[in-house]
Amino acid sequence: MYGDNLKEVKVTDIQKEIEKDIEKGKQMIEEGKKLLDEGKIKLTENRIKIRELGDEAGVKLKEFEEKHHEEIDHVVKESEKVYQETEDFIKKYPMASLIAALGVGYLLGKLLRK
Repeated sequence: MYGDNLKEVKVTDIQKEIEKDIEKGKQMIEEGKKLLDEGKIKLTENRIKIRELGDEAGVKLKEFEEKHHEEIDHVVKESEKVYQETEDFIKKYPMASLIAALGVGYLLGKLLRK
């Protein structure tokens, strides 16, 4: 009764199936190795491109700085001058500066709430 539904399995059939699975596994490993190698190549290429872009950006920045050196110096000096004048004014008129700062802060607060 129970023996009628059972299929006879040969050892050689099992061995063939195992060999097929092993062969598929080997193929998958080879494909994985190829993908890893391709990934390494792409990473190296991208690293080189990024380095070249960085070098190019550095050259452009240096060219810009050389071209606009006088303007940059002028802006820096004027900024330092304005900063110093503001600092001197605050030291000379501390209460007026405080009231002005509070007033400006109040107005900004009102404007930002809208």
